[in-house]
Amino acid sequence: MNLTRFGGKEALFSVKCLIAAFLAYYIALRIGLTRPYWAVTTSYIVAQPLAGAVLSKAVFRVAGTVLGAAAAVVLVPNLVNAPELLSLGLALWLGLCLYISLLDRTPRAYLFLLAGYTASIIGFPSVTTPGAVFTIAALRVQEITIGILCGSLIHGFVFPQTVTATLLARIDAILA
Repeated sequence: MNLTRFGGKEALFSVKCLIAAFLAYYIALRIGLTRPYWAVTTSYIVAQPLAGAVLSKAVFRVAGTVLGAAAAVVLVPNLVNAPELLSLGLALWLGLCLYISLLDRTPRAYLFLLAGYTASIIGFPSVTTPGAVFTIAALRVQEITIGILCGSLIHGFVFPQTVTATLLARIDAILA
């Protein structure tokens, strides 16, 4: 394995990812969230080498998570007495969100994809305890948002790498 091919930018990116994950985990544990691993996972999911890409992905991830949580809160209490209908409702929601995300050829498609599977992640476990669906949804949104904020904060403000600098470096390399 050739470790010399990795440079300072890659090492810095890796360290920033680790710091964001540690920060997310610390905050999630400190405020007593039940599933702090979602915050850690999310801090890695939103990680991008370019600061602007991190912020873009973060906005769409928060919006998709909130939309999916709201869908679960609407569907579960209304269909909990008919598990087959609840499964069908969640499947239709997931299918609709997937369809819209495939039609939308912009980064916004990520929002719809998240909305689809977040409703399922919240909805299916809530079948056994439908009274706790709002709590489960609120905790999920908090866990995801903490990871997003930590990832965005670290990647956006600690030695951020901009598109302009990257583009200029590539142009210089081509012209050299």
